[in-house]
Amino acid sequence: TWWPGCWPAVWAYDTGPCLLVDVGTNGEILLKHGDRVLGCATAAGPAFEGAGLSSGIRAGRGAISQISFNLNPFEIVTKVIGEDRPIGLCGSAYIDFLSEARAAGLLNPFGRFEPHDVPGASEHFKSHDDHASAMVVARGRGGQALLVTETDIATLLQAKAAIAAGIETLLEQAQVKAAEITTVYLAGGFGTHMDHRHAIACGLLPGFVAEQVKVVGNSSLAGAFLALLDQGAMEEMKKLAMQVEVLELNLVPGFEDRYIDHLQLP
Repeated sequence: TWWPGCWPAVWAYDTGPCLLVDVGTNGEILLKHGDRVLGCATAAGPAFEGAGLSSGIRAGRGAISQISFNLNPFEIVTKVIGEDRPIGLCGSAYIDFLSEARAAGLLNPFGRFEPHDVPGASEHFKSHDDHASAMVVARGRGGQALLVTETDIATLLQAKAAIAAGIETLLEQAQVKAAEITTVYLAGGFGTHMDHRHAIACGLLPGFVAEQVKVVGNSSLAGAFLALLDQGAMEEMKKLAMQVEVLELNLVPGFEDRYIDHLQLP
């Protein structure tokens, strides 16, 4: 299902070269370059949609959507959708966490916590059920700890690596450099809550700078609405879908090596 998301975000107005990156379970990536439209899907899994993580939920009321750290004194700052008491973390918060925790020195490149290197941070950590370290980022409505565990981080790094390696492979196959891309349209079910600077800092968008990135939210939903409202748009979407050259990443030499390289944080 390439076509619902790509129409409103990219193809109607942008002459390219441009990218559409859907940060979701299938990690779909589309590249428009001249008359060509190349696409691939990566096995990113549902981590950036909050699934499979200790305190993960989909973006919605009660979800922590943003996380940052103050260091002097140490403090965790969160923003909750709906300004309510939190019940979990959504994908944009996890991307914030990877970037902010690495920058603060709380995480090493391999996704392991190093709280003792940051004054005042240790009191926010605890041992988790799987004997890995966990950070308490907030308290929920019932006072329960909302955690980010080292196991969560490993899952997030796998999802991040799949998307980053997919982007690099698609660009290489099209013989386009990241610097030549005019716009990276960043889509996902987390809506417009993602900080694209953190997506770059954690390595999700390798080789890009903030000025290239535009967060477009749930582009598939926007495309579906447009199709309902405009029959002509529906026909254009179908036509576009026939133009996509699908790249099977598992058949491309070097993809696995790129994936392994991106399992670390910059």
